[in-house]
Amino acid sequence: MKRFATVVGVLVSLAALARAQSGRASDATRGLERMRSEYADVLALDGVSKQEILAIARLLRAKPEMAIDRTSESGEYCLNISPGTMTHYAKDAAATREDIVYEFAATALLKAGLDPTQPPPLPALGKMEPGQWYYLAEGQVDPHHQHKMPGPALLLAVDVR
Repeated sequence: MKRFATVVGVLVSLAALARAQSGRASDATRGLERMRSEYADVLALDGVSKQEILAIARLLRAKPEMAIDRTSESGEYCLNISPGTMTHYAKDAAATREDIVYEFAATALLKAGLDPTQPPPLPALGKMEPGQWYYLAEGQVDPHHQHKMPGPALLLAVDVR
């Protein structure tokens, strides 16, 4: 009888272990599928495109605070490279002609003689003409951030699509 009880105990333990392993495997499968779905655009890249995204990822991993989420204000993610230098990326490039917006501090250029009346003033969000430089005066609200900027800036939009 002892032998029978031992065999039953071992079989019950094996069944419980198999169920636990099966649950872990399905959790792992779900996690892998979620990751494939979430990173499908990155996984589809090859060659230079893939290496460029990985280079940017390494920069962000080294300094994650460079990444700014402005999707609720402007539908953009921003890469705050240094004070006054920023790149804005549209969350949905199909919804705007401002797929990428480059923003540069203009103070040094103004000191060097840039006439701030030459580039047009920065228009409302979504109204930039791709390829046209714009000027944002110090203290003006930046439509890409929805707050006043601490210094003057020059901006340029690119329509990728």
